[in-house]
Order: sequence, then C-alpha cells, then structure tokens
Amino acid sequence: MIRNAWRAVAAAALIANFAGAQGPDPLREFEVASIRPNKSNERMYYGLRNGSLTVRNMTVKGLIQTAYGKRDFQIPGGPSWINSEFFDIDAKAERPLKSTHDMEKALLASRFQLKVHKETRETSIYSLVVARGGLKMKLSADQSEPEKGGPKDMGPDRIVGDGVPLYVIANLLSNMTGRTVVNNTGLTGKYDVHLEAVAESLPADGTDRDPVGDLIEAAEKQLGLRLELIRGPEEVLVIDRIERPSAN
Repeated sequence: MIRNAWRAVAAAALIANFAGAQGPDPLREFEVASIRPNKSNERMYYGLRNGSLTVRNMTVKGLIQTAYGKRDFQIPGGPSWINSEFFDIDAKAERPLKSTHDMEKALLASRFQLKVHKETRETSIYSLVVARGGLKMKLSADQSEPEKGGPKDMGPDRIVGDGVPLYVIANLLSNMTGRTVVNNTGLTGKYDVHLEAVAESLPADGTDRDPVGDLIEAAEKQLGLRLELIRGPEEVLVIDRIERPSAN
C-alpha cells in the first residue's frame, strides 16, 4: 500500500513538472464540481482528461503541486491540514473539449479560496554529475523517442527500468531527496536503471539511518551518478491564503 501510494505521488510530481508549460486561460473553468472529504485508506488517484477532473483520496497540497507544476518542498506556507486531510473531486467542463491545469487552478481559487505568489529564493539544490569512477548505467538498446520513457518500478528508495531519460532520473531523485536536482551530466539518450538505496548495515554508533545519504551513496555506486550539494536559485510558490472547500 505504501509503495503504491508513493508511486502515485511520484507520478503526480512528474505530471506536475510539465503543468506550467500551458499558457494562462482565466476564462476556462469547470461548470460543475463536487468536493468531498475522504477518510478511507483507498489508493490515491488523479485524472485530468477530456472534459473532467477526477481525484480520489488526495491532499490539497498534492492538488496544488499538479496544478502549478511544483514539488512539495517548493510550496511553502499554508496550514497543516493541506498535508493531512484528503479529498475526492469530480469536476466537469460542459463547453471546453479538453480539461487543463488552468481550470484546476480556477477550481482551487473558487472552492478553496487559494491565493499564491511566486518568489525566487537562493537555496540548496543538487547538481547531478557523472561520478569520478565513470558512468555505470548502460545505454538502452531502444533509443527511439528520447523524450519518452520511465521506470517500471519505483518507490521511496528504488528506481528500476529500461530506456529511462536523464531528465526523468533527475526528477525522481528530486522527489526522493526532497531537493531540486539539476541535470548537469551532459548525457543524452535513454539508460537502463537499477537503483536500490538499501543500507548495508545500521550505523555503528546506534544513530538512525540517513535515507538521503544512503540514496546518494547508492546512486554513485550503482549508477555512476553523483549528487553534489550547491547553492542556486529556485522558484517557489508561496501560499498566501487557503480555506477548507466551500459546500457543493
């Protein structure tokens, strides 16, 4: 259940990475929208297609991520309930033929009273480079459609798949580390990836494991990719106002 939930969150983050590419269209809105709290343990689902938005068991923070193309750590501000309370949404557009992320933004603004602004902050990010020992991933046999491809299995400490582009690897490592990862490898093409960040032993001094440290070590040993911590600019989306949803 945990792995499935993480997979859904990671997939939503990858979708969100391209959400900002669409131009603003403030007139496009869902004509009908039903929002209900969800207190079950069912699997999270997000679908934006044709003329509808369908959401199951998703936080408002997750909805903001997909609508604005941001990751969790790039959205500061807001009350704690946006991370802990879950909702179902069924929204339908009567006139437009295709739903857009701008329509999702309009829904958040009208039903959750969401107000945000963008800022660029100097922060710590990771630069992804080829390790000194050289690259250990192999080029995939299939190099067609270089902008397409993804892992067949992933989790909070695992990426496995054939024909995975570097930008996808960087995005997934960003989700796993909780920091922006910038691809500075200079590599093109698609690669076969098998990353499992499992500590070989517990720390000798009895302290807790460092999952991010384990991941960084595994990426260098197993993939030949090094994550170097640097300072750099990052655009964040600051929440100025948000309220629980208005009644249907």
